[in-house]
Amino acid sequence: MAQQFCVDIADADVERVITAMCANYKYQADIPNPDFDPSLPVDPVTNPETITNPETSYQFVNRINREFLMNNTVSYELNLERDAVPQPPAPDITDPQIP
Repeated sequence: MAQQFCVDIADADVERVITAMCANYKYQADIPNPDFDPSLPVDPVTNPETITNPETSYQFVNRINREFLMNNTVSYELNLERDAVPQPPAPDITDPQIP
C-alpha cells in the first residue's frame, strides 16, 4: 500500500500558490489543437487553432509537484551511486622524448 504524503495550504494562499506554479512552470490555459486542419478555414467551433487545455491548472500543479519529487529523488540516488564508484587510478602514460 502506498503511503500518503501531503501538504496543507491555507485557503487564503491556494490561488497564490497555483498562480505562481503555473507562471513558473509555463502552464497554458489554451493549447494548440491537435486536430487542427490547416487546409480548412479557421473556425472557432469546427476547426479552432487552439483549444482549452484539458489539464486544469490544479492538475498541472499536482503533476509538476509529483515530477519535481520524482526527479529530485532520482537525481539524489544517481549522485549517491556516482559517489560510491571507486575512482580508478590514472594510467601511466609518458612521453619517451621527454627525459
